[in-house]
Amino acid sequence: MRIKGPETRHCPAEFQDRVTRMFGRNEFGDPLFKIVWGQAEFHRMGNVWRDKAGNERWGYRERYLCHGNPCWVILRWKTPKEYGSPRAFYSNTFDQVSGLYIMGEYPWRGRYEVFQPLMRTEYIAGKMVVEHFPLSHILIDRILPMMIAAQSMSLWERKAARDLVKQQEEKQLTEEIADRMANTLPAWFGPVSFSRQGCRTSLIDRKMEQLKSQWDRMSRSRRLQFQKGFFQAPRPMIVN
Repeated sequence: MRIKGPETRHCPAEFQDRVTRMFGRNEFGDPLFKIVWGQAEFHRMGNVWRDKAGNERWGYRERYLCHGNPCWVILRWKTPKEYGSPRAFYSNTFDQVSGLYIMGEYPWRGRYEVFQPLMRTEYIAGKMVVEHFPLSHILIDRILPMMIAAQSMSLWERKAARDLVKQQEEKQLTEEIADRMANTLPAWFGPVSFSRQGCRTSLIDRKMEQLKSQWDRMSRSRRLQFQKGFFQAPRPMIVN
C-alpha cells in the first residue's frame, strides 16, 4: 500500500558520506551517487493531467523521479553533455499538443537519474512478491561496486560474462548427473578390479580420486580434527 503524499524519509548521513567518499563528487561539488527515498525525490516536468474534479489541466509540476516506489533508490549523476546541446534537448522534448517541454528545463548542472531501486519483484504461486532491501554497509562495500562495474562493461564483455556463468552452471549440472549415475550403478557394472579392491567404474574412480586429493590438501594445510568415531580412548588403568 502506497503512502498518500510524499514520504519525508532521508538517507542517514553515515551511508551517504561513505558513498561520497568511495565514488567522489562531480564538478559542481555534488556526489556522483546519491541514496534517496523513492517517495522523496522529484523533478519538474511539463505534462497534461486531470485534477480531482476531473478537469483537464496542463503546466509544469513536480513529478516523482523514482515513480513513487516506497523503497531506497540509488541515483547516478549524469553530466549536461549526456543530454546533448540545449537546442537539441528542447527540440526533442517539446510537446506540440500542450506546448510544454516534457522534460522541463535543460539540465545545466547535470541531472540525477535512477540507477538501481533497492527492491526485488518475483512472481510466486500466482502472486507478485515484492521484497525491499534495507540500507547496509555490505551494500556499499560490495553490491554497489559490482553494479557499477556491470554497467560499465561493454556489450561483448557482458555477453562473455553470461556465457561463462552458463558454462559453469552446465559443468556443475553435468557433474551432478554423473554422481547420481555412479550412485545408482549396480555392483557388477563396468570394469572389474582383480587386485581385491572390488568392482569400480571410471566414474567412481574419478570421484574417489577427487576425495583423495581433497583429503591430502586438508592434511597438509591444517591438523585434522577427527570426529568421535575416530576417537581412541586412553589405555585402561588398573587400580589396586
